[in-house]
Amino acid sequence: MASFFKSLSDDMEKVAQVLEDGYQILSGAATQMGEASSNIHADSAEADFDSDEMLHDENINLEDFEEYGSPLMGMADSVMSDIMSYQVGPQTPMEQIQAFKAAITWNEPFIQCLLAFQAVVIIAAIVLTKKGGIYTRMGFMIILAIIVRLAERLNSIGNSRWKEFATQNYFDRGGIFIGIMLCAPLLFVCFGMLF
Repeated sequence: MASFFKSLSDDMEKVAQVLEDGYQILSGAATQMGEASSNIHADSAEADFDSDEMLHDENINLEDFEEYGSPLMGMADSVMSDIMSYQVGPQTPMEQIQAFKAAITWNEPFIQCLLAFQAVVIIAAIVLTKKGGIYTRMGFMIILAIIVRLAERLNSIGNSRWKEFATQNYFDRGGIFIGIMLCAPLLFVCFGMLF
């Protein structure tokens, strides 16, 4: 039984040594420590290691590793850039706009109601700017500002209940759709009412 544990202990030391050598090779320190590594392999059965000396050697290896970086990181970056280069998506701003327009079902009742709401807001803003007083314009702008402020909450409600009024989920976590289709036109109307 004692010989089994002795054999197991020797095997574990060999595994630890192989792992240390692998770490040294990956960190680029194997060339600097090549002679010391071969001496360790030659005298592994009889060698007494000083733990402070090994700790100091490991610190040097860690500094080399941080200075030069891992060769695996360069390979990983190369693989990721190759993968991303095959991803086809809109590149120019015009392509982004076309992709956004293609993603929306324009004959959907929800989208048509949203566009009708925007048309009513624009007409009301024009009428209030021409015939309304300063207080009615300010009140209308405050109402529009409240709608813009509630856009995040409207987006989360829309995200949870989109199946009731739309054929697809327009309400993403970032609020891109609600920002472009609701908030941006309302803010432009408010800006236009200032003049």
